[in-house]
Amino acid sequence: MSIMKKITIALLLLLSYASQAQISYEASTNFGKLEDLTYDAAVQNKMYARTQGNHIIVSVDNGLTWNLKYSFPNPSAQMKDLRLHGQTNLSFSVVNSGENDGVYLFDLTTNAIIHFYALPNPQDNAQVASYSFYGTSETDLVVHTSYLEGLVARTKVFHTKSSGSTWNLIYFSVDHDDIHIDNVAFSPVSSSKIYMGRSLGPNEAIGGLLISENYGQTWTEKLPGFTFSAIAFNPLNSDDMLIGTSIGFGAHPERLYRSTDAGETWTQVPITWTDQTLNSINKITFHPTNPNHIIILEENEIVKSSDGGLTWNNIAYPQGSTSYYYGLNASYNPFNQNQVAIATDLFPQFSNDGGTTLTQVKAPFYNVVSVSHAKYQSAKHLYYGSQGGRLHKNLTSGVTSIYDIEPPTSFNPKRNYMVADPVVAGRVFTYASMGFFGSSLIMSTDYGATATVLMDAFADDMQELIVDPINPNIIYVSLRSGEGGNLYKINFANPEEIITEEITTPETSEFGDGVITGISVSASNTNEIFIVKGTKFFKSTDGGVTWVEKINGLTISPDADLIWDMARNPLDANHFIVTTSSGIFATSDAGENWTVILQGVDAKRIKYSPVNNGVMLASVHSALGIDASIYYTIDGGANWTYISPQQLNYVQSFSMDYDFYGSTINAYLATTDLGVMKYQILNLPLGIHNPELAHNPIFIYPNPANDILNIGVSGNQFEIKNTAIYSITGQKVMESTSNSINISKLSSGIYIVNVTTQNDKQFSQKLVKN
Repeated sequence: MSIMKKITIALLLLLSYASQAQISYEASTNFGKLEDLTYDAAVQNKMYARTQGNHIIVSVDNGLTWNLKYSFPNPSAQMKDLRLHGQTNLSFSVVNSGENDGVYLFDLTTNAIIHFYALPNPQDNAQVASYSFYGTSETDLVVHTSYLEGLVARTKVFHTKSSGSTWNLIYFSVDHDDIHIDNVAFSPVSSSKIYMGRSLGPNEAIGGLLISENYGQTWTEKLPGFTFSAIAFNPLNSDDMLIGTSIGFGAHPERLYRSTDAGETWTQVPITWTDQTLNSINKITFHPTNPNHIIILEENEIVKSSDGGLTWNNIAYPQGSTSYYYGLNASYNPFNQNQVAIATDLFPQFSNDGGTTLTQVKAPFYNVVSVSHAKYQSAKHLYYGSQGGRLHKNLTSGVTSIYDIEPPTSFNPKRNYMVADPVVAGRVFTYASMGFFGSSLIMSTDYGATATVLMDAFADDMQELIVDPINPNIIYVSLRSGEGGNLYKINFANPEEIITEEITTPETSEFGDGVITGISVSASNTNEIFIVKGTKFFKSTDGGVTWVEKINGLTISPDADLIWDMARNPLDANHFIVTTSSGIFATSDAGENWTVILQGVDAKRIKYSPVNNGVMLASVHSALGIDASIYYTIDGGANWTYISPQQLNYVQSFSMDYDFYGSTINAYLATTDLGVMKYQILNLPLGIHNPELAHNPIFIYPNPANDILNIGVSGNQFEIKNTAIYSITGQKVMESTSNSINISKLSSGIYIVNVTTQNDKQFSQKLVKN
């Protein structure tokens, strides 16, 4: 059956159920990264911002809480320079290495793009550096582009009067001593008048403010020898202008200039600046209705005036400040002249006194490296790595605990890949990657509060970690370094004497040992290990000393494909599934025979439900040309339902985990700009797949059971040898040779009953303990 047919069937069968989903954002609000905070012109206390990716968010309570408003339909794109355009539109640019690059107009009422201004020089692989519309016009636009020609940076500036249908080149750095442009701006009252602040070039001539009165055909230079970026106009008097010097690397002093005749003459504003780092004036903003209030954002200081610029007040921040550094954008509340929202290189800030004091704006939207979910009886826990630290959210209480967070000024924060122990409550493993500076595998037994180093390594990342289902003090860890990898068995029963054993894996090559992308250890025999590597599935019965490949039916190309992940069904020990770059394969006989169950899907991770047999989810991670999505099945892979990138808000995600309970699945996605996003799949029509295999002769009764559990055999072809009972996470909790077992001491929950017959065949059944 083709992938399209399988998914189509699933959609027809499950549409009324699977379409019901809810999205929430679970990350702490302490580390929100918001850019271009912008107040609405007409609605009080409403403001917009963009994330550091491809999303616009909105607040209706003056920045106290935020909701997603718009997702740009390319997760790899980065939105920039968000602005209010009139009272009903926003404008922004997109940078995405040539794909989707340009300027966009967004309608706030319909939440839709109403115009796209494609760059006129796609052959340059250019990106938007700055842009300016003439007033609220949608036809007149100046776009400043930058690109590399070999190793040499180039600048081109274009002008259109026809909404982008035709363009005129009005500036090319090659024709102007290779001096680049920092910013462009239309005059607020003349569509023919354009301003450009120039930057540096390789020759002695630098900077200057260029002014054109004829759509950029000819230019007049003002204030040569100074670099300029920030340009602002008095909203009630367009002849009144302020410009500020940008990065000059010591070529000129830091200055603010003012003109009262639209740029013909300029006067230096007498402000004493603090000398620190690059000395760049980044943003100048007038209050939209009371221009006596002006705020200037510099690298390490905020300068403000409340009397139209007659006097100025400097608020300087020391080097290393974690509250303010490199202000990027300021937006006044049009209904309150003292309130201003400020975007910085660190965290967004809000001020009630025009910028004198700052309070961090909180939001759950930022980069999260990894996510892991754990459930211990009724308590649910979420772990995620971000901001160089470890975060734990008790999903039952809603309380988030934060450990070892690095300051926002950290140059190289750790990338923490977290894996929750499925058996031992509160135990979580973290691979803390610091790149060139090395990495560590650490373990916490108190939900991340304290940590013990189990192993130091220089590997790029951790590919897989599992806990031995028989001995919870043993883990198996696969580390990756480029094309090579290592598999370790770590015994930490004695924390003072941790035993690390490297397991030799099969089929090494000239490129290294290869990467182990999946590991499973049998719950009844610790020496029986299964791994996947490259394009093959291997089994060992002697603890990894020797290996036998099991690839019959695993029809993937050794030259073009890879196995990304492997999982073992906790409800059927002989059932495995692997995700590959060309599809998903399953086996019901421990690898002897494989069958493709979803072709053409490049999923990176796979997970079985430990509650309902036949339920599986495959995670498609973001990659070059691939957007994050989810496939799930409730009937063992016969039919699949597709959760599209659009349904997932076009997020960029490289880590997902799932929580299964009843007829609901919670999907947790670590995203690059929306924190941890929870996508809830509701009202699954479970029960249409029979969890008991047709050939299974074993039956248990009563089920659910309270005290005594009986094990029986259909027919007389088998005799029971012994019975072992496992938790849904694979931990053995009881074993007996009797056909009647007292289970009264077991906690309420779901268990797997594994029966071994006299001829050493194994069968499993699910048990519900009341």
